[in-house]
Amino acid sequence: MTRSAFLNLVRSGLWNIPAAHTLFRGMNAADWEEVFHFAHTQALLAITFDGIDGLPPEVRPPRPLYLQWATLVARIEQANKHLNSALPELFQSYREAGLHPVLLKGQANAAHYLKPLHHQCGDIDIYIGKEGQATANRLLLHRGAQPEGEASDKHTSYSLHGIHIENHRILLRMNNPVADRYFRRLVKEWYPQQVETKEIGGCPVSLPPPTFNILYVFMHAFLHFLNSGIGLRQVCDWARLMATRQDNIDKTLLEQHLRKLGLTRAAKAFGYIAVHHLGLPEHTLPFSIKGMEHAGEILLDDIFATGNFGWYDTRVSSRPQGYWAGKWHTFRKATKRCMKLRYFALGEAVWYPLMMIINKIRICWRN
Repeated sequence: MTRSAFLNLVRSGLWNIPAAHTLFRGMNAADWEEVFHFAHTQALLAITFDGIDGLPPEVRPPRPLYLQWATLVARIEQANKHLNSALPELFQSYREAGLHPVLLKGQANAAHYLKPLHHQCGDIDIYIGKEGQATANRLLLHRGAQPEGEASDKHTSYSLHGIHIENHRILLRMNNPVADRYFRRLVKEWYPQQVETKEIGGCPVSLPPPTFNILYVFMHAFLHFLNSGIGLRQVCDWARLMATRQDNIDKTLLEQHLRKLGLTRAAKAFGYIAVHHLGLPEHTLPFSIKGMEHAGEILLDDIFATGNFGWYDTRVSSRPQGYWAGKWHTFRKATKRCMKLRYFALGEAVWYPLMMIINKIRICWRN
């Protein structure tokens, strides 16, 4: 019952439609605590709170929990404002240095929500290409940024004024080498001449073109799902983007890209959840989701089990201390998970263990 109530609140918040009042009659404090737990672990606290605000007072959560929820929503709003306030300075400095920054994921996805400040935020991701990364890094260091996080072959990470910023030289790496080469060709086709401009936080920023962006947002979420897990927010991001940009999408081309990347089955499972559990109109999808009930429900169960980026997965042991012990634990866990989920994208799952080793070698070589 609580899962249904939670999903109903998500749909209400996503599309500004009334929640089903009858679902919440008879819910006690423990039931509401479980719904709150879902909202927290799935990174949808503010979206579900929007749904709650449409409920009659008599079926809302107990007052202490309601006030706690409201406080967290206010913090999410402030965090989004803080991130958005950094965009003008970042984009101006990058552009003045001759770079072509493109905003990715988080704040770019938030712009497609009914209430952008209610998108649960994290960091600022900017794509500047292989040639621009060194310059972008120097600009951040000059402004007092501090290096942060583990080394990555795809991006460098910094903390500036309490904001985590990632300069991406590579958008993402696919495990299957053939699919990875195809994806890199797609990036070269639009970057930097065919970016889309949108105002976010009072700043005109560049975004990937709509068809590619929908592909990328899905791919980023799916690769995290294969690796360690995702929250329902990642599917919500994709659904909102699909709904708001449907008139600007080349659906035939999108379906072709998914097929060549070996991700059609995975995308259909995402589509099943988006339509049947999140309320996305089915006609917005570029493919049929007929027959995807079983795969879609497996995906949804895993999302509830792992939570946002796999942080809440109680089925796996904690990472041991020690650098190499931790790396071996991560490798074993990810490999086991990929083999279990190979149905969704066989090529990606099979290549994953080898590419983990290769990417580690790349990082060591670059450093």
